[in-house]
Parts: sequence; structure tokens; C-alpha cells
Amino acid sequence: MTDGTVRSHTQGMGADRVLAATGRSPDDWYELIDGIGGRTIGHPAIATWLVDQGVEPWWAQGVTIGYEQTRGLRIPGQRSDGTFAVSASRQVPGEREAVLDRIVPVFSAAFGLAPTSERRGGKRPSARWTFPDRESVLVTTEDGSRADTVRIATQRERLVGPDRMPDAKAELQGLLAGL
Repeated sequence: MTDGTVRSHTQGMGADRVLAATGRSPDDWYELIDGIGGRTIGHPAIATWLVDQGVEPWWAQGVTIGYEQTRGLRIPGQRSDGTFAVSASRQVPGEREAVLDRIVPVFSAAFGLAPTSERRGGKRPSARWTFPDRESVLVTTEDGSRADTVRIATQRERLVGPDRMPDAKAELQGLLAGL
């Protein structure tokens, strides 16, 4: 999907950052991955191979996703299991748990159900709503980039196709804007 709703992985992870973190450019990695049968061996095997080459696990996942998107094996927003996900975030003043306490009633009212799980304490308090069609929304709160702020990260997961992505993303953005 290239309509701006969901960015490709390479749009979010610049070639200069990949080079600095891994010692190779994305194009160099993609050529090497082609050489090990990357088009057929699957996501876990590629990521494992990259880690075996000395790439940190987080960067191995990013290079693997970039490779899959570049080679047409997956489109932006698509997960390795074939489902899709979208995300939205916002930074607000407050403390992690207090912000989550404000979010839960707003999201519960919008979804017509209470969270199916909540995790309190720690660095990322969270709540998850799981719907009968197996789609879910995960909300996490963590310290923001400025003192006394909280970053709210939302993700709608297990979307069955790319057609759901624009509406799902707009819904998350709307809910965050209303906080």
C-alpha cells in the first residue's frame, strides 16, 4: 500500500541508519540475502541468518522486512503471518498509568467492550481489546521524549486484508486526537 496510509519499512528506516548499524547498506544485504535463497526460505530463516552474520536482532528484523517488501514478498503493513496491522501514536503530558487510566474508558466506549487484558506496572503499561473476528487493538504507554510526558502507542492487529488498513488507522488517529 503506497497511498501514504502505511509507510514502507524503508521509508521509516533510512539506508544511512542501516549502514551505520550493520556495516552494510540495505541493497548490499538484499543481494546477499538473494544469494542464500531469501525469496524462498522465509522470514525467520533470513532474520536468523542476519543475526549469525553479526547483525543485532532488532536490525535483523528491519533488514528482513525491508528485503521482503523490496522483493514483493510482503506489502507495507503486512505481517509475516499474512495479516495486516496499522499503528498510530501521540505524546501527552502525564504519568504512564494515569494516562492509561484515561485511555481505557475512551477506547472501551468506542469499541463497545472492556479490555480483554491489561498489564500494569513496568515501563510499558498496556491494555488490549480482542474482537470476535480476532482483530485486536493494543495500547501501550511509555515515558515520552520530554520530561513529564507519555508516549501512547496504538496498534490494530490481525487485519485480514489491506483494504481495512485506512479505516483502522483513521480510527486509531481519531481516538488519540480525542484524548
